[in-house]
Amino acid sequence: MPMQYARQYQQTQVMTSSRVQIVVLLYDAAIQSIELARRGIEANNIPEKGRFLGRAISIVGELNSVLDFEQGGEIARSLRRIYDYILSELVTANTRGDAHHLDGPVRCLGELREAWVEVATQERSLVGAGR
Repeated sequence: MPMQYARQYQQTQVMTSSRVQIVVLLYDAAIQSIELARRGIEANNIPEKGRFLGRAISIVGELNSVLDFEQGGEIARSLRRIYDYILSELVTANTRGDAHHLDGPVRCLGELREAWVEVATQERSLVGAGR
C-alpha cells in the first residue's frame, strides 16, 4: 500500500511541476537508470542491463525529440549534439557490455541537471517576486 501512495505522490509532483522541473525529473530518472544499468553490467545481469539502458535511451531520446530549434537556437543545437553523444555511448555500452561507456553520459546528464536546477531556482524567484 505505501508504494501506491509513493506513485500517487510522484504523479501529483509531475502534474504540478513546471516544465523546467519536469526536465530535472527526467534527468534524475535517466541518471538513475544508467546507474542501475551499470550494476547490471557489473553483475553480468543481461536483462537488467538491457531494461535500464532501454529506459535511459527512451528518456534521452524523448528529451532530444522535443528540442525547439526556433526558440532554443544554439542552445538547442548544442543539446542535440550532447544527447546524440549520450545515446551513442548508451548503445555502445549495451552492445559491448562495457560500463566505462556510461561514465560520460552520467557526467553530461549530471552537469545538465545542475544547469536546469539553476534555471528552476531562477524561475521560482521570478514567480515569487511577481506575487
